[in-house]
Amino acid sequence: MKNAGKIIHFTKNGLYVIEAKTKVLPGTQLYDASGRPLALAVDLIGPINNPYIVAKPLAEKPEKFVGGIVYFRLKRRKPRGG
Repeated sequence: MKNAGKIIHFTKNGLYVIEAKTKVLPGTQLYDASGRPLALAVDLIGPINNPYIVAKPLAEKPEKFVGGIVYFRLKRRKPRGG
């Protein structure tokens, strides 16, 4: 798993704002350090050099994860035939 960033805020709308370490595409599943699903990336916002990830929490009591590090799994591409 690769470090996606740190959860810095839980919004009134029930979404996480994550300070991104790497670019994560919308639809990517985010995990905690033990590999449990924590959130689903919804959008990337902010400047290109310092983006933020907006993510929908999947865990119960999502506010307790603020300040934690989130990870994502790299998917292997299927070889292109041709």
